[in-house]
Amino acid sequence: MEKIGIFCAGALGLWFGFKLQDRYDVVCVSKKRIADAIKSKGLTLLVDKKRTTKNINITENPEAISDCKIIMLASKSFDSKENLKTIKKYNPKANIVTIQNGIYTEEVAKELFDKNQIFPASVMIGSKFIDNSTIEEFLNEGMILGNLNNSSKAEDITEIFKSVGIKIKISDNIERDKWKKFMFYCSSATLNSLTATLSLYEKDESWIVKRALNEIASVGRNLKLSFDIEKLKEDVFKYAMNFRPRQWNASVGEDLKRGKKTEIDYLNGYVVELANRFDIDVPVNETLYRLVKILQKTERLKI
Repeated sequence: MEKIGIFCAGALGLWFGFKLQDRYDVVCVSKKRIADAIKSKGLTLLVDKKRTTKNINITENPEAISDCKIIMLASKSFDSKENLKTIKKYNPKANIVTIQNGIYTEEVAKELFDKNQIFPASVMIGSKFIDNSTIEEFLNEGMILGNLNNSSKAEDITEIFKSVGIKIKISDNIERDKWKKFMFYCSSATLNSLTATLSLYEKDESWIVKRALNEIASVGRNLKLSFDIEKLKEDVFKYAMNFRPRQWNASVGEDLKRGKKTEIDYLNGYVVELANRFDIDVPVNETLYRLVKILQKTERLKI
């Protein structure tokens, strides 16, 4: 049985650990306060008000991943580089599944690992902390797994997730699928983070979503992408207009509520960075970006 590591396990990483531990040898590496709480109380997952508690293998010691065959990197994008270096130190031959928002982590991973070891995932699963030993699932639309070098290992990893009931499929173009989530997040999830809206199809929300997507597409046209950015833009807009979550707590918004650093520099901030490189105006994305930066500084949304 292949040992699986969940490295830098926050709410989403722990969700995967909770699911996988029933059938596999799994170790979660997390912050000490989280590890201590879960060791003491077990990990509780709340889904539709139903609570289930399990004991999981969790530690704060990064050396625990040294014998893992598969490692899911579950940290925020801004920590990707340092965490990938740590994985490289303790387990340079592991297969790495990256589940970050944005399109940054895989570029860093390619600097440190062989392409055959890197398996990017686009994850539409939402999990948030209730307390240090309790997480709540608020979105579960599954995940898409890809690879950078046509490795058959992606099929084996996919079967592992399927075997514990996780909705997953293999991508025929993971760059496109990562960009799809990136575009949705920048145009829609950042808006949710700032306003708590669940209704992207309403007049005001759809106005922002559409223009943010138009700007991202204008940037994408200047990059050597392996897909049609205009078609993807239309697909993302259609998805957003049909998105009907019962509950939605985008991660940037959750971080703002907790007074934590957000990933906005790697989301709308990255759109702004690319736009500046190509001398393109992206006023909607830049406004969303700067609003988050201001709220991050003032902690106005902190609970």
